[in-house]
Amino acid sequence: MPLFKRNADKNNDKDKEKKVPAPEEVPETAPEAEDETPAPEVPAADSAVTAQAQAPEAAIPAPEAAEDPAPAKPRYHTPDGFEFNRYFLAERHIMLENVSYETQRVQPGQLRLNARDTIVAQLIGSAGVKITYNRTLSFDPEGPFTLSVSFSVMLVFNPGTRGEVDWKTIDMAEEFKKNCPQLVQAMMTKTTLLVAEITNANGSPILPILPLGHR
Repeated sequence: MPLFKRNADKNNDKDKEKKVPAPEEVPETAPEAEDETPAPEVPAADSAVTAQAQAPEAAIPAPEAAEDPAPAKPRYHTPDGFEFNRYFLAERHIMLENVSYETQRVQPGQLRLNARDTIVAQLIGSAGVKITYNRTLSFDPEGPFTLSVSFSVMLVFNPGTRGEVDWKTIDMAEEFKKNCPQLVQAMMTKTTLLVAEITNANGSPILPILPLGHR
């Protein structure tokens, strides 16, 4: 009898084990707290826009040194024993190059006449060198007119000596003034007379004036 009771107790224990449900297992991947709202993630497109907006600031190169807008005058060098007239033919003619005359409304008050004379040289291939003499007249403040007169002369190369010199390294304007003073004086005289004729024809005669120097 006692043996039977013990078996019955065992059966009751088994029934209890069957009837008691096993506790639910919490998945490992389940969130710890469902009521917590996750922080919103920044969309990839917004990140790309931010990167593009910041890129130009980082990509701007360091400012370079500003270049001098006025190129430096080339360094000329006249070779030793340079004989100006040996490299050019003797025949030289002065020609009227340009005349510019513009009238303006006269401003009240005292006017100051400004005159500027210049001589420039231009290498014309293998033909020679063109020399241009210019005189410009203007007023300060603006006066009745602005006048510019230019005469030129062509120095033709001597074919036998032309190739002896690198003409790009010689300041031909300076050499012309030093070696051709008579031509310079003749161009000044023609310019002065033409200025007087033009201004006189318009009722504003300008007396012949001495050049203010060459630049």
